[in-house]
Amino acid sequence: PAVICVDEKNSLARNMIEQFKQAGFGDDFWSPEALRGSITKQTLLIVVDTHLPGILESKEIYDACKNVVVIDHHRKMVGHIDNAVIFYHEPYASSASELVAELLPYIGDREEKPTPLEAQSLLAGIMLDTRNFALHTGVRTFEAAAYLRRMGAQTGEAKKLFSSSFESYAYKARLVTSAEIYKGCAVVFSDNLPEEMRVVIPQAANDLLTIDGVQASFVAVALPDMVTISARSMGEVNVQVVMEQLGGGGHHTMAGVQLRETSLEQAHHLLYAAIDNYRSDAREAK
Repeated sequence: PAVICVDEKNSLARNMIEQFKQAGFGDDFWSPEALRGSITKQTLLIVVDTHLPGILESKEIYDACKNVVVIDHHRKMVGHIDNAVIFYHEPYASSASELVAELLPYIGDREEKPTPLEAQSLLAGIMLDTRNFALHTGVRTFEAAAYLRRMGAQTGEAKKLFSSSFESYAYKARLVTSAEIYKGCAVVFSDNLPEEMRVVIPQAANDLLTIDGVQASFVAVALPDMVTISARSMGEVNVQVVMEQLGGGGHHTMAGVQLRETSLEQAHHLLYAAIDNYRSDAREAK
C-alpha cells in the first residue's frame, strides 16, 4: 500500500492534511518513526519537491530504501540524490505539483485518477509556487491546472488551504513590522516566535514583497535547534543564489536555508554578507 511519510507536527501543510483526515484518509499519513519498521527491499520511495538528502522529511527512511524516485523542479545542487532509479528533474516547471499533474493522465484508469480533494491539493501547490499564477507560469502550468480542474479541483477551496488563525496572523504581522531595509531587501530577524507558528515565516516573506521598492525579502527566525531563513523575490533578485551561499537552495523567487548550530546574531552577519556578495557580483556582471 502507498502511504505519505510526513512529520505532521512540523509540516506547513497541516490544513491540507486535516482535510484529508476529515474525508477519511487519515490512515494514508504516517510519521517517519512509524514507517521505519515497514521498509523492505521492495519498498519504493518517491521524493518530491527536493533532490537533497539533507532536507528530506526523514534521512533515515531514505537510507533504508533501495529504490528511489525523485520528482523535483529546483535547480540541481551539489550533493543531490545520486542513486535514483528515476530522476525526473525539470527546473523550468512552476512546481513539483505541476510535474505530478502532468504525469497523472498517463497512469491507470479513470478510477485510479486523483480524487477532487487530491486534485485540489495539487492545484494549491501550483498556486503556492506561482503566487496565484503570477510568477513562473507557462503553457504547461495552465494545462496542468486545467487538468486538475477537470478532476474536480475547486480554486476557491484550494485558496482556503492558505487561510490562517488570528493568532498566526498576529505573529506574521509582528514579523512584517520588524523588517529593516538593506540594499533593496526587506530583512527580518526574530527569536520570539513559537515553533508551532513557523508556518508564518514564509507568509511574512511573501507579504514583505508588497512593500514599494522591496526587491527581495528574507525572514530569519531562531528555533530551538536552528535558525531558519525564508527568502522570496518577485524576480529581480535571484534569492536561490543568495541562499546557496549559506548552504541552502530553492528556486529563483523562492528559497531558504536551515542554519544549525548558528545563533541569530551569526545568521545576521552571514545573511548580510551573502546579500553584499550577490549585489557585488550583480554589479560586476553589468
